[in-house]
Amino acid sequence: MNSNGKENGNDGADENSDKGLSDVTSDGATSSGSTATTSSGKEENPEEDYIRNHLKTYTWYHGLMFGNICDKLLKWDHSFLVRRVITKTDKFLCLSVRIASKVYHFRLRTNQHGWTCPKLQEKFPRLPKQRYEHIFEIINSWSQIFPSIIAVPRRSMVLQHDWIQLDQILGKGAFGEVFKARFTASGATASIEVAAKRALGDAKRSKIQEFCHEASIQAVLQHENVVAFYGIASLEEPIIVLMELVTGGDLEKLLKSNLKISKVQIIYFAMNIACGMRYIASKNVIHRDLAARNCLITKDLKAKISDFGLSRLGPQVIEKSIKKAPIRWMSPESLLTGTFNEKTDVWSYGVLLTEMMTRCAHKPLWPMGIKDAQEHIKTSDAPHRIQNGEPWELLAIVDACCDRNPETRFNFQTVKRQMRTIYTNCLAAGNQQQETNQTPIGPTSGVIPLEMKKSNDRQKTMNTTLGRKKSKDGGMIKSSKSKKSKKSKRKFFSFRRKNKNGIQLPTGMSTVPVGSPKATPTSQAPSLPTPPLNTPPLPPPQTSVTSVPSPSQNSAPPISGPPTSTQSKSPTTTQ
Repeated sequence: MNSNGKENGNDGADENSDKGLSDVTSDGATSSGSTATTSSGKEENPEEDYIRNHLKTYTWYHGLMFGNICDKLLKWDHSFLVRRVITKTDKFLCLSVRIASKVYHFRLRTNQHGWTCPKLQEKFPRLPKQRYEHIFEIINSWSQIFPSIIAVPRRSMVLQHDWIQLDQILGKGAFGEVFKARFTASGATASIEVAAKRALGDAKRSKIQEFCHEASIQAVLQHENVVAFYGIASLEEPIIVLMELVTGGDLEKLLKSNLKISKVQIIYFAMNIACGMRYIASKNVIHRDLAARNCLITKDLKAKISDFGLSRLGPQVIEKSIKKAPIRWMSPESLLTGTFNEKTDVWSYGVLLTEMMTRCAHKPLWPMGIKDAQEHIKTSDAPHRIQNGEPWELLAIVDACCDRNPETRFNFQTVKRQMRTIYTNCLAAGNQQQETNQTPIGPTSGVIPLEMKKSNDRQKTMNTTLGRKKSKDGGMIKSSKSKKSKKSKRKFFSFRRKNKNGIQLPTGMSTVPVGSPKATPTSQAPSLPTPPLNTPPLPPPQTSVTSVPSPSQNSAPPISGPPTSTQSKSPTTTQ
């Protein structure tokens, strides 16, 4: 966003798409966004009541929507939808239609006599010039003279306000409030806890656009290391965005308040963030504000990436002026040319690692001021290299992520692979056992050590290979790796049959078990060797797992190393 409060890139098309919608006709109709004063002195908007009581029941009504999104939804000729428009001075309903590969926006107007659409009547002269009680009657009349129109249903991410029950307030910002809420999806019998971000009613158009833009970015992301997005309630006011409720706080506060957090846990958080950023980059999303303050921690100690207010869709954007830009986390090419892409997010990830290594004791490049820090990033070969960081295993990753040359700088696929290797090596080396004197930070069932998975697979393979197999007739034979001779294949019969007289044994065989004092051969033919029946299978290999004490429910969440349990938890679905 630039200093004027307008967003660059694709979102700027909205100004042109909605241009001319604020016109005033001479038929005496009031704007649908106008207000009236009741006898009690309270101002009410007739449009709001109509939306709440009638319009929101129709799937072709999409609620608040900006022009650039509308143009993408109207893919076919003669397709249409009804949406809510916000300009700098007004709010109103409009009918958007694609005709001959061009999108038209016709403003809907109302007064005490009903609804009308003057511009649509001009475009289609055969449409009766009259007022209608409901908007759907205008569309029905239009379809009779233009029968090929196609209604575009609203997206699944658009929610009804009736499905949301706000609870306690968690925070408040410049143009919104965050609540703890309950959400019951359509057709669901049980509700879930969520975080609800509600826009203030008097927020300006630019702020509302930022609000909706962040929701549209989150709508394309679904990953266990990204805060989940449930939808946006935009059919009526106020606009509410629903997200996963993450109760563990942000990573910055966690590191500051738990200085003895284990090294393996730090590396596990870094691996979580690398996995999340690799997924975000694969969706052509540029985060542009990756920092410890924007990473949230769940109850089972998993890091999730949040705050997509500055994010952009696309492989690369160029934006030289950004309001509230995170200078200390930005790459040299972003500061010099305004370029943002996956490699600039990788640079920010390297700065995030330095925050973790110093436990967020201070901001990056402290004690430099913002101007000195900006100049240092532009000119220094290794501006974020630190000497006494812990874990030391991350030092090489920081240098690779903060490489001044974007061509040789790591991408997130490489970062993810390197972080997995570091995490696996730390577990294999017993670093978690060496740090048992440090304060644990909570339940450890959420982390799956990679080496344990290999051990379990190896154990399963050994049990399968060295175990006892069952013969076709029900007996037990011992598996062997030695090659059997093709000339002489011996068959072994089971002596565990209930009806011993029901079969005819070969000459020289007896129904009495071998080794019994009563076992006598029935003929002079040599007896065949009998395999051992009670040979036990080899025991599986032993794997030692360090147990971590679980915290009490009444105490503050303790800090511990990541779990070594082989059972994985499903990602949290509530925030």
